[in-house]
Amino acid sequence: MKDLGRNFWLYAIGRLVSLIGSGIQSLAIPLYILDLTGSGTIMGTFMVITMLPRILFGPVAGVLGDRFNRKMIMVYMDFARGAAILAMAVLAGANSLTITVLFIFQLLISTFDISFDPATAAMLPDIIDSDKLLRGNSILGAINSLSYIIGPVLGGILYGMFGIEAVLILNGASYIASAISEIFIRYQQTTEKGKISLKSVFKDIVEGVGYMRKINGLILVMVFAMLSNFLLSPFFSVVFPFFARTIVGFTSEQYGFLQSGWVVGVLIGNVILGTLLSKKRQGNLFAMGLTAETLILFLLTVFFFPYFIDLFGWASWRYFAALGLPILVTGIFNAFVNTPLNTLFQKIVPTNYRSRIFSVISILTQIATPLGAAIYGFAVDRVPVHYLILVSSICNALLTLVFLLKGMTKLFDGKTPDNKTGLVEKSVEAIKEGASL
Repeated sequence: MKDLGRNFWLYAIGRLVSLIGSGIQSLAIPLYILDLTGSGTIMGTFMVITMLPRILFGPVAGVLGDRFNRKMIMVYMDFARGAAILAMAVLAGANSLTITVLFIFQLLISTFDISFDPATAAMLPDIIDSDKLLRGNSILGAINSLSYIIGPVLGGILYGMFGIEAVLILNGASYIASAISEIFIRYQQTTEKGKISLKSVFKDIVEGVGYMRKINGLILVMVFAMLSNFLLSPFFSVVFPFFARTIVGFTSEQYGFLQSGWVVGVLIGNVILGTLLSKKRQGNLFAMGLTAETLILFLLTVFFFPYFIDLFGWASWRYFAALGLPILVTGIFNAFVNTPLNTLFQKIVPTNYRSRIFSVISILTQIATPLGAAIYGFAVDRVPVHYLILVSSICNALLTLVFLLKGMTKLFDGKTPDNKTGLVEKSVEAIKEGASL
């Protein structure tokens, strides 16, 4: 592992620390909202507010990541997020953290998030050799998974024992610690420096989109991801917390373990990718992951029906296991989808386009998610949860089948603006020889 270099491990450790804090908060905030309001509609509104800055400011954030020093963007945004979350902790300690105040801070923090994410994703290929990129991504995937295993468990325990103030203090401190570790990364800006204007931002965005259109199969994958996120993301962020906490009555600790189960699966999936399947064709892994996720989601849907809730005993550990196992297996196959895809993007996109293209990809794949969150949030207060999940599962299965038949996996062996047909696949195979979203 030493051959990955000092910069990589500073980058990775910083992410581990901050993501543990984020995992704690991402578990506790929905519980806090539900405990205050018991409303699925408000949960949906919170998710809309979380996503809006990504949609509105994502293109600008991508341009900034290609024009300014990516390391300094990381450092400043981590300090800013830490300060904002610690301010929330102060308000929580004074019993002043109302839903309105929480929403305002979430808008601010989400804006910092979208400024941070494209620069961070684009920076990784600049601090690690290309022949070690797939291995580095597998390690980062495992680190991310570990943080989101620890985070939700700690979040459930801390929130249950000490309340939202302790959660916010720990998360704010984690961002500050992450920023300090990132200061020591040695990074030389290689992208073009220049003044930012409305005209230059628009020009850079158009150039990025133009480059994306030349990557064979990319638009098809983006459309699929947009529709799939519309159907499934609100299920995990709005419907499932409402179901687990308000309907079934799981404790915050049980809910934290359930949230961690999916990430345990992602961790296992990345370990399998890095060891047993590192030489397999990435497009085949992608298709297998999507198919398996779709089938397992149907199994999970069955357990949301009232008959099985009664059979397993509501908030019992038996029912916890019945939900937790398919959630874990879904996470395993999700790694087969995301890790090869992220590695391919990092490999085929030049550094001078990377931040803006990653931000546009993020926007396109998530642009419909706020609408989905609003619809699910409204519906969950009025329609039985098991019917919502069944409709979502059926629609997602049909969507996956159609897009796989249309050749969505050709992205992995097509041509890019800088590569003749087949060279991308050869490059990825070369990476896999040296290593293991």
